[in-house]
Amino acid sequence: MSPPLGPLLLEVQRGLESLYALEPEAPVTDFVIPPAEAAEYPGGGSRTLVSESAEGLSVGLVLDGAVCADLARSDPRARLHGGNLGSFCALTEEVSHFLLLLFRARWERPVSQLELELQAEVDKYLTVVFFVSLQNEGAVSTRLRTLLFRRYRLREGLSPEGERRYRAASGLAERYCAWLESSFLKRPRLADLTREARRFYRLGQREKLEAIAEL
Repeated sequence: MSPPLGPLLLEVQRGLESLYALEPEAPVTDFVIPPAEAAEYPGGGSRTLVSESAEGLSVGLVLDGAVCADLARSDPRARLHGGNLGSFCALTEEVSHFLLLLFRARWERPVSQLELELQAEVDKYLTVVFFVSLQNEGAVSTRLRTLLFRRYRLREGLSPEGERRYRAASGLAERYCAWLESSFLKRPRLADLTREARRFYRLGQREKLEAIAEL
């Protein structure tokens, strides 16, 4: 993985592990499938590939060429803006899938595709908030949720089921993140935000849906 994507992937991974108090996993860069090999695997665009056997869980990440080009041209660690936000979110979502899959495998707990997408949407929001606040002296626009959860474009080639699942996850995450924003970000309560994020991360899908429904 050539710079700057290698360091960026690791920064997103270690940031999420720190936020959720997870045991550090092997570098996500070790699991990125080179573009020349990606065509051999199912699907298209950025995606996380998973297979399970008697030997355990195998995970691989594919990053879309356009995502790599965008982030190589404009490093979000220097400035996160409209031109690289979508690509940064795509990268963050795949790192989120990678971590949640390994976390659940470590504890021998299942995870559904809906929950993977829901948690990735939350992780995307919190990671972007962190990057933006660092670059803007702590200020985060309330427009951010609109950009992330309402002005997105779905990847071409998604099945109708996949499209419905992604839209459902995005709507659920928007509701939860709006509550996080009003509860912990308007008047910064970062320690409380961290405690809540860690609690939510460790819930199962049913408990997460119930928690959001009660907001």
